[in-house]
Amino acid sequence: MVVALVAALVAPAALRAQPRADAGVADAGRSAADEARRAQVVARVNGTAITVGELEDLLNDAPPPIRQTYLDPARRREYLDNLVMTFLLADEARRRGLDRDPQISQTVRRILGQRVEQVAILDAITPATVTDDEVRTWYEAHLADYQQPEYRRTTVVITRDAAAAQRFIDEARRVRGDMRRVRELVRELSVDDASKQRDGDFFYVQRTGLPSAADGPRMDPELATAVFSLAREMDVTPVPVPLGDGRFAAAVLTGIRPALRRWLADPSVGASIRGFIVRERRAQRREQLLRDLRTRLHPEVHEDRLELLHLPPADPGNLVAPRTEAPHDHGADAGSAHP
Repeated sequence: MVVALVAALVAPAALRAQPRADAGVADAGRSAADEARRAQVVARVNGTAITVGELEDLLNDAPPPIRQTYLDPARRREYLDNLVMTFLLADEARRRGLDRDPQISQTVRRILGQRVEQVAILDAITPATVTDDEVRTWYEAHLADYQQPEYRRTTVVITRDAAAAQRFIDEARRVRGDMRRVRELVRELSVDDASKQRDGDFFYVQRTGLPSAADGPRMDPELATAVFSLAREMDVTPVPVPLGDGRFAAAVLTGIRPALRRWLADPSVGASIRGFIVRERRAQRREQLLRDLRTRLHPEVHEDRLELLHLPPADPGNLVAPRTEAPHDHGADAGSAHP
């Protein structure tokens, strides 16, 4: 009920105050005859005229699949009937004073706020406004997100002698895939406290032994070479690997993260980057808009008085999960009203 009433109150004003984005260009190219055609009144409701041009712009603002249906005269008549009904309901709501209802006023404010964001942010910043040079600059600045080497994860035992490492290899092969037993072997045989605390898990490293995360453990290059020679997960390094400090290591391959190669020439890469840039710029534009409004309008807020609110506890039996407000990024067609 509230949604229908709000739509009735807002739609007539939107018809008057919502010029098309290309209105200036269209006006400049119209002939006098076309202007006269658009100025003709197609309906009048309580003294308010709806012109051919206004109705034409509303229909042309619809998404292409919907706009296509208005080629049918019956659908156009249906649209006009709905628009007239909306005007009638709005006038009746005002006559009854329903436009002054606090709940309605709050909803109207929210709709108007969303419309401002639509016009000032969403319509103004679109993928088409991002240039190819800006996409290339973003790609080069975030190259690590698109170009990554192969990474491998292992469970490693580090021993004082080759015999202990060979024992690990033999047992790990025998219980292939039983990681519980492999971790037990690490706790039993490893002499490296740091890796032993992780049950031998070295997480992901690249072929050089460098970790995927800055704070991850670094692997000895010789051991990394042996790990990258393994064919598939659960394989075990074939022989103990001597480390530079006189100790020996063996490893079970537990994960493979293939190399990532996504090139700028891939259309999906360019599209995703444009999306990132658009979202970032919209967020910045919204923050700037709110800063400007606060500077110009100086809203007065008394946060200390929030303690004066009386909010009686709800019946525990009726509690439901709180509803989270959706962000104000309403998409390209948000805010359009099509009866």
